[in-house]
Amino acid sequence: MRNLVAELNRYRPALLIGYASVMALLAAEQDAGRLHIQPVLVLPTSEGLSQDGYDRIARAFHAKVRTVYVATECLFMAIGCEHGWYHVNSDWVILEPVDASYRPVPPGEESHTVLVSNLANRVQPILRYDLGDRILQRPDPCPCGNPLPAIRVRGRAADILTFPTERGEEVAVPSLALEIDHVPGVELFQIVQTAPTQLRVRLHPAADADPSRVWRAVHSELTKLLNEYGLGHVSVELAAEPPVPSSAGKCRTVIPLVLSA
Repeated sequence: MRNLVAELNRYRPALLIGYASVMALLAAEQDAGRLHIQPVLVLPTSEGLSQDGYDRIARAFHAKVRTVYVATECLFMAIGCEHGWYHVNSDWVILEPVDASYRPVPPGEESHTVLVSNLANRVQPILRYDLGDRILQRPDPCPCGNPLPAIRVRGRAADILTFPTERGEEVAVPSLALEIDHVPGVELFQIVQTAPTQLRVRLHPAADADPSRVWRAVHSELTKLLNEYGLGHVSVELAAEPPVPSSAGKCRTVIPLVLSA
């Protein structure tokens, strides 16, 4: 991070684009006075942040923040508007919301995943590739005036964790990341399922936050949701290490047991 800050201070970019988790860390560096850049536009990509996270980036850089929805298979799928929707570049790409059996899901209903077809790639066309993202397509026109199809990304199908109950039944819990997104003082986090009934939380608190207080708030939110699903026997512990990015540089917020093993 120190080298990246130094290079950015030398280059002074007008446009800042990168993984959302890296943009959040750079915003913290700007607030701390170590980074001194004035980008006109910041484009966090590939990972989701809470609205507070995007607002923090905008305040740190005094810049507009626009989100983009991209993937390695298609780098120009959609761009966000001021009303919080992504508008699909449907003249370049086809996105198909589908259920778990790959049947079409109508607008207004959340999909299990989404299929992408990239017809603009002349070297290697991508046809109906499963991205693993859950999306919601807006059923009516977006108030921003953009006529292109509007979607919201609800998270990844893999973000839904499954736990055994004390009776041996399986219970699926919606993304636990939503419970941490609004906790004050959380810069980055990662929830890792290390055993069928065990979670470890990797935290990177904000520089001005009390780590112990942040952890107590995070622990309270997670255990509250688990208890609502009858999963009070699931343990939630604080990891000693901070969030760990993948080999590609992304920082997944939820890592299920099958991937953490």
